[in-house]
Amino acid sequence: MHYDRPNPHAVDLDELAARFRRFATTEVEETSPLYHALALAVAGDRDLLLLAAEAQPGQPPANMLLGAVHLLLLRTPDHELAAYFPDLAAAPGAPAAAVPAFRAFCATHAGEIAALLRSHLVQTNELRRCAYLLPAFSHVASLARAPLALVEVGASAGLNLLFDRYAYRYQLGDVALGAGDPTSPVTIDTRCTVRTGAELPLGMPRIAQRVGIDLNPVDLADDEAYAWLRALIWPEHADRAARLMAARRLWLTQPPALVRGDAAEQLPAVLDALSESVAPVIFHTHVLNQFTPAAAAALESLFVDLSARRTIYRIGNDLGGGTPKQYVLRLRVYRRGIMQETILAHTDGHARLIEWLASP
Repeated sequence: MHYDRPNPHAVDLDELAARFRRFATTEVEETSPLYHALALAVAGDRDLLLLAAEAQPGQPPANMLLGAVHLLLLRTPDHELAAYFPDLAAAPGAPAAAVPAFRAFCATHAGEIAALLRSHLVQTNELRRCAYLLPAFSHVASLARAPLALVEVGASAGLNLLFDRYAYRYQLGDVALGAGDPTSPVTIDTRCTVRTGAELPLGMPRIAQRVGIDLNPVDLADDEAYAWLRALIWPEHADRAARLMAARRLWLTQPPALVRGDAAEQLPAVLDALSESVAPVIFHTHVLNQFTPAAAAALESLFVDLSARRTIYRIGNDLGGGTPKQYVLRLRVYRRGIMQETILAHTDGHARLIEWLASP
């Protein structure tokens, strides 16, 4: 294909190619053979890189390009490329063989793909992340000894805020532990190890208030918005797609409160609106990677400043473990301008595996 890029901002194609290679090797090599093959193909194709560069600054280009292609295929799965997508073909072809069809699809639909990249954001709602949020919230509840007020930064549709409406199954070797609402249509399962001396807390905390903050909150009553979230799920992950569909039905019965705006600008007002009798828990998952170092530092300073009036609990799960694929779940407690940090767990990117580290 040949792509003439109308968007004028400069592109470092070498850096963009490196980002696609990192995506292939650190995010999808073990969990999406199709996206692994396609991401490596994009990394070596100048025109595909130019197309991917249409994504808005700060957005992960591989997720955006592959999500846009997936969305178009889900709408009209009649292109030959659909034969390689496990969620569109009963017997999908070999991933490496999909590259020519992928290039042809991008050439044919370049205008539509570019428009999606310019207008959309990566806003995944990975429900399995609730598998580590539940014990994290339970841990905080034992410290705070008060009902929790949950504030999610980068909430998207706010599905994580509904964590107490899901059923959970934790596989610890030969032992399975259940938690949550056993009648829920959404079941979240994960494998878990617990470090010697640690304890996995699975008691459901009392939630007094919940609110999400996002630059572009997602309304799951909007079919197009839901379709974009669905397209961001990798094609091999049928279980994630099924959970999203079931969670949407729960969301429609009782949507969480969502605030549009920048977290640093909205947090002071959101915290001021919380009851004095609750413990504020601000949490985020896989969000800080989209912050510049300066923005992340400013957010940290804001938490320190806000803690002058009340204790704030912050839970975050972001890259930073011993390997490029390992995420670290941290609890930071801000009290009178002083921050104390506890590492609660290590996880993989989709919370399929949790190593719980914290003691009661």
